[in-house]
Amino acid sequence: MGVRPQITSAVGECIVAAWRPAVLAAVAITLCATEALASLPSDAASPYTTAEQSKTELQNRLCKEAELDCTFVASIFSDPRLVFYQPPSPSPNPSPQPRERERNPYFTKRFGLLTPVSLERCRLFIIEHTAAFTAAYRAYGVPEEIICGHLRIETDFGIPTMLSPNPLGRRPAINQLVSLYIRKPDRKDRKSRLVRRREFAFAEITKLIMAGKKFGWDLFEIPGSPTGAIGLVQFEPSSIGIAVDGDGDGRIDLFNPDDAIVSVAHYLETRGWDLNSEHQRRAIYAYYGGQYSKDPHKYYMKAVLRYATEVREYLKIHPAERASF
Repeated sequence: MGVRPQITSAVGECIVAAWRPAVLAAVAITLCATEALASLPSDAASPYTTAEQSKTELQNRLCKEAELDCTFVASIFSDPRLVFYQPPSPSPNPSPQPRERERNPYFTKRFGLLTPVSLERCRLFIIEHTAAFTAAYRAYGVPEEIICGHLRIETDFGIPTMLSPNPLGRRPAINQLVSLYIRKPDRKDRKSRLVRRREFAFAEITKLIMAGKKFGWDLFEIPGSPTGAIGLVQFEPSSIGIAVDGDGDGRIDLFNPDDAIVSVAHYLETRGWDLNSEHQRRAIYAYYGGQYSKDPHKYYMKAVLRYATEVREYLKIHPAERASF
């Protein structure tokens, strides 16, 4: 997602991951492959170095960033919990699976987006966090059903299911991003793509370390998606600055439902959400990431809007019992 938010999560580890455009596509918009190759820092990891060499080179590069504390960076890289994940080898001779073209993966029976159980989760979430939904609407004009749509698709409100037993991620976000940076290219990884991947990972690692220092996080206790997205909202570290303290406790916690609810609304507002329906559609699309004008499917946006419509109808029959504010 622009946040990417977007990208899956937890959800990225399940069925939808196969359909989601690479998060790196967002970087490709601003980083031309030819220019990237020419401007890549001399101390950036080479695709031919070992994992340990790349790790050391990454640490040195981070220490040169003026906004980072090198001592803090060193403490992270010397921590035995910093683990490198090698992607699994592809299955030999995989059988081609037939796939319907232009079929929205969020509407599949397995994902269950529009089932009564799925809609009821939103209703219960509204009841439990009425104050946050009210605050989000008053501050940013984003209705509860739209916020529910994002939280349902991103992490299913943080509820483990058979489809996604670890909706918030099962590995530390810092490990995921470091692995994304230092892993060697595969046969299909062209140099330009490799550079984009590493530059994306480097930028997100930088923002994550900054957030860890600012908020006093133990970064190895912060789970994330394969691209480092964290929390119920699945914000990439570069979007943490958009997060909001939704419950007024003086700190921002994207794993806190109240903070997550208001943060989703604020993110949409920063992407152009207003009373104009086309602006709303574009803001929802931006949460996922990609090029609106070049995406003929817009699966994520359509799924959020459809879920919101179904929730509105569901609440007419099963109204949420709300506290007064």
